[in-house]
Amino acid sequence: MTTTAVTTKIGIRDVRKIFQVRDAGEPFVALDGVDLDVREGEFLALVGPSGCGKSTLLDLVAGLTAPTAGEIVIDGTPVTGPGLDRGIVFQQYALFPWRTAQANVEFGLEAKAVPRRERRERARHYLDLVGLTGFEERYPHELSGGMRQRVAIARSLAFDPDVLLMDEPFAALDAQTRESLQEELLRIWDKTGKTVIFITHGIDEAVYLGQRVAVMTSRPGTIKEVVEVTFDSRAGDLRADPAFGEYRHHVWTLLRDEVAAAQVQERKAATSRG
Repeated sequence: MTTTAVTTKIGIRDVRKIFQVRDAGEPFVALDGVDLDVREGEFLALVGPSGCGKSTLLDLVAGLTAPTAGEIVIDGTPVTGPGLDRGIVFQQYALFPWRTAQANVEFGLEAKAVPRRERRERARHYLDLVGLTGFEERYPHELSGGMRQRVAIARSLAFDPDVLLMDEPFAALDAQTRESLQEELLRIWDKTGKTVIFITHGIDEAVYLGQRVAVMTSRPGTIKEVVEVTFDSRAGDLRADPAFGEYRHHVWTLLRDEVAAAQVQERKAATSRG
């Protein structure tokens, strides 16, 4: 029997993040003792209660901020700041309203001094990949919310990062558009082989997208469990597969106490502010 070696792309090692809050006596501990390996080319979904530090962890992997303790490595090299090996897609589209879809996708390539003709060809390729052929010259206000998010994804893919970091990118979309983009994202991931970390509050979304689902505790956030999600086949509607419901129930069982603890924290914080 032949086994395939699993390569770690991103290593998160005993990461702790503390924020010093102005006019507050106690520092704010967002993350404490986070350990997680993200495999080369995998789609990892990250779920947890509100305020558990999901976005903080993504910012650390992106290099937008540094851990108070611990270390994050990519391909064995410590993360010390932002890099072109990582693309980021946020919940807000963050497109330049004065630029067309084509020009928005070209923006990062301009910063890399990619020649104009190559920029244009690459931007068109990735707009086609996300299903926006024919909309290259449209401005953001002329596109639907789902289309704007597709442009944001194309822009992140255009400079060909190894890692795609996504912070609830579909949260503001209606249910039908969200499900359509979930399918589109899986198709793009399958075609490009990127390593993806995808933050979501939605358990269904996490199970549908993730090869593994990492469940975080309430604040200070750490990894409670990593759930392997495997289906006999990913063809057809996964949500109709009995295994989907089983995975969903398992993840919710892990989250239930953490959500309750987070709600208690919120009530205490509101009382202290009042």
